[in-house]
Amino acid sequence: MIKNLLLGVLLGTVLLCQAEAKNPPLRHHLVRLGWGDPLFETLAFHEGAAQDFVRKDHFCYTGHFFLEYQYRLNRVVGLGIQTDIEGIFWKETPVDTYHKPTGASVPSRNYDLSILPTLRLTFLNSRYVQLYGGFAAGLMVAFDNSRHTELAPVVNITPLGVQVGKDAWSGTLELGGLTSLMGANKVYMLGSRLVSVSVNYSW
Repeated sequence: MIKNLLLGVLLGTVLLCQAEAKNPPLRHHLVRLGWGDPLFETLAFHEGAAQDFVRKDHFCYTGHFFLEYQYRLNRVVGLGIQTDIEGIFWKETPVDTYHKPTGASVPSRNYDLSILPTLRLTFLNSRYVQLYGGFAAGLMVAFDNSRHTELAPVVNITPLGVQVGKDAWSGTLELGGLTSLMGANKVYMLGSRLVSVSVNYSW
């Protein structure tokens, strides 16, 4: 009888260890800081022919810096809020019909600030790897150093995210697309931040 009891305890311990390995403890809170590529911006904003007798050159792009807090309701659903900001800078020089400068260059600094409630659906939970998809929608504020401000809806779709780590610290690679527009003739972002990475802390 003692032998059977010991075998039962041993088997129960093994099963509990296996369950723990497959289902690590759920950490409800997650904060992450990340950066996403500015591929769309480099394609949409670049040096070209002078328009309205103004030449734009010396372009610079920060890419997308974002901060997110997320609360995990359970092992599948997580809700959060994300703030994303990017900068696009260039110089504007007045020119004549022969593209010769007629005045001093003036710096133009443009920023896009997005605030998005987020939804994450995790379809693989293991001790070291999580796979998930996500959706976010919110408001973008575009502003510049000339005190121009515009508002537009913004959407971020993440078909695939991979989170790798153990315990409190982890890293994330996401494939997605950040889009903000006010119609076909006013596009702020279209498939921006296609690839992003972040460092995460959870508790």
